[in-house]
This record gives sequence, structure tokens and C-alpha cells, in this order.
Amino acid sequence: MIKKPCVNRGLVVALGFIAALLVADIVQAEIVKPTQSVITKPSANMPDVRLQRWLNKNVDNHPSVLAARSAVDSARYQLLAADKALYNPELQFEAETAEADSASIGLSQTIDWGDMRGAKTEMASSRKSTANFSYEAIRWATAEEFLSGLSNFHTSKTLKELAEQGNALMQRSAKLAKQRYNAGDLSKVEVDLANLTYAQARFKRADAISQHARATQNLISLSGDVNTDWSKLATELSSVKMPDPLNDDNAKDQEIEVTVQQLPQMRSILSRVKSAQANVKVQAGQGSVNPTVAFRAGKEEKDTLLGLSLSIPLQVRNNFQAEVDAANAEMIQAERESIAAYRKLKSRLEIAVVSYSLSREAWFSWQQSGADTLSEQIKLLERLWKAGELNTTDYLIQLNQALETKASAIEQRGRMWADWSTWLTASGKIQQWLPVTTNKREY
Repeated sequence: MIKKPCVNRGLVVALGFIAALLVADIVQAEIVKPTQSVITKPSANMPDVRLQRWLNKNVDNHPSVLAARSAVDSARYQLLAADKALYNPELQFEAETAEADSASIGLSQTIDWGDMRGAKTEMASSRKSTANFSYEAIRWATAEEFLSGLSNFHTSKTLKELAEQGNALMQRSAKLAKQRYNAGDLSKVEVDLANLTYAQARFKRADAISQHARATQNLISLSGDVNTDWSKLATELSSVKMPDPLNDDNAKDQEIEVTVQQLPQMRSILSRVKSAQANVKVQAGQGSVNPTVAFRAGKEEKDTLLGLSLSIPLQVRNNFQAEVDAANAEMIQAERESIAAYRKLKSRLEIAVVSYSLSREAWFSWQQSGADTLSEQIKLLERLWKAGELNTTDYLIQLNQALETKASAIEQRGRMWADWSTWLTASGKIQQWLPVTTNKREY
């Protein structure tokens, strides 16, 4: 008797209600398309049309996305191959010339008694779902890279401009300090302080230029295009409306679990669970008894010969139980990994909501309170110092503080954009930027 595969149901129950819900959800993988996975409000974060067009073009032409597209094509062909008959019929012909001439023709067919074809088709179908969801997940991750890269470009560009402004201010201050020292209005200590501050400004300017060059090269590396006007795209990014994640329905605790389960990253992992379950059936099918039926017809002299034979393999030396046990262990491993992946994706979404909400609030507060007064403060400081109402030490300290505050504000805006792009992917709202068209892919 062939031992049937043993599925450790007790373990699955022990993993809890979440595991059962996740594994059950994959049954709908071929019915529910990835494009329907995350239901979002279209008015919450509508992308800029030109920016969206640029993003779609570069994402769909990225080598990683094209490679995932090839994996989808391969999985589709593998499904077609798995759905073919497992055994072809065999034709036999015999002829003999002796004391009595004889000739015969026969036809034999092995029967897939264990339904290996059905099990392989089920496994190939799950792998096709895995490839589809992985493809979508890679598109999302690549889009996040582009948005984050564009954010870094804009931030580094603005910091470079600020560093050049600070360098020009410190250069002018050092020059004026030397003139006033020659006139006897400043001490040598104050002149040295002005020169040191100017040197520090030059260092900051060099570092800012280097950081901007890296950000630019990163975008060129991602897109493979050296002719794009990155500044124009970055300006369009700065005009995108930043929605409040805490006002979104998907930020609620009861909605987070549903959102995570519908992400393509999660669906891809769940498809692997289903594929592992199907592999248990495939391995069990190898141990099934597949009989071969043969029909033979011939003629010997004047006699007509008819024959029917049945051959049954004897699973004595190998009953393939080890393969079944190995596949069963892989299935349990996949189920446990799905639980770990669910926890990570849920945690990522919760952290993304909090981080983006805090960075957004900090940036908006800065815009309402200090953004407009800082530039005027820098001009006022220089005017007071030239008029002699502010000594050189206090002027340089306050000027440095004003420039540092402005740099911190620019970096805060960059963090807000980075947190926003992470939140878009973690919540599935990046889908609004990457609409799926039916002529691009087939699910």
C-alpha cells in the first residue's frame, strides 16, 4: 500500500488564525487580479501626469522589471507544458519470417492513475501566480527607487544651492572683516574667526556638490538616460500633494491586516505556499501505480491474432515516500515563512504611516512658522553687522545657525518625500502611479 502524504494540520492550527486566513486567501489568486488588490481613494494622492508618464516609462523599461516580465512569460509556458498529457501512446510493429510468416501491430498507453498531470498543472498555476505577483512587487519597488532617487536629487540640489549661498556670504564676510581689520575696527581674533568660518563654508560647499553628483548619477544609473531634465522633474515632484496618512481608511488597525494581505509581495509568498502544497501531490503521484494497457493485432499464416495486455509497475525498491516527506517539510517551511513575511509587511506599513505622518507634520509646521522669516533674518544679520550694531563673533554664530536651520529644513523635506515614497509602496498606493493595462500583461 502506498503511504499518502501527511500534511501536518496540527502545526497549521498552532500557527493561529492568521495563518489559516493567509493560506485560504491564496485560493483567490487566479480570480482576483493584482490590479484589484488595494482599493484606495483616487482623490487622496493623484500623481502629476507628466511625472507619472516618466515614472511608468522608466519602470517598465528597467532591467529588473524586464527580467521579471520574462519570468512571467516562462511561468505561462510552463503552465501550458504542465497541462499536456503526461504519457504519449506507443506504437509497436513486429514482423517475422520463419516456417510460418507472422506480422502484428500494437498500441499501448500508460494511464496517469495518480493524476500527476492535475497536480503538476496546479503547481505550475501557482508558480504562474507567484511570477505575476513578484513582477508587480518588483515594479512597485523600482518605482519607489525612482521616486526616492528623484527626492534625493532635489534635496541635494537645494542643499548645494544653499551651500553656495553660504560660501558666498562667508567669503564676503571674510573680505569685509579683513578690510575692517585694516581700518582698525576689528581684532585679529575676529578676522581669524571669519577666515575659519569661510573655510568651513568651502568644505560644506564641496561636500554638497559631491552629494548632488552622486544623486544625479544614481538617477542616470536607474534610468540609463543622461539627457533627462532632472531639475524639471524634481520641481514637479515638489508640487505633488502630500496626503495625511492618518486620515486614510487603510491606516486603521482593522484595515491594515486586509491591506497587507492584498499586497503583491504577500500574494507572491502565499502563491509559493500553494505551490508547495501542490508539490506534495506531485511527489505523491510518483508513488502511484500507473498501469499500461496494450492492444495487439496481427496475422500468422491464415490465423488472425488478437491480444490485450496489462502491465503494472511494482513499487518495491522505491515507493517515493522520501520525496513526499521532503515536499511536506518544504510546505510547512513555506507556511511559516508566510507568517514571518506577513508580520514584516504589516510592521513596515505601520512604521511607514507613523514616519511619514511625523515628517509631514514637521515640514508643514516649518512652512507655517519659520520658512518665510529665515531669509529676511540672514539679510538683517548682515545689515546689523555692517552697521556695527552686531559684533563679528555674534554675527558669524547667528549666520551659521540660520544656514544650518535652513539646511535642516531642506533635509526634513527630503525625509518627508522619502517617507512618502515608502508609504506609497507599503500601503499599495503606488498603484495609482503605475496603472496596469491589460495589453501589457496577462494574468
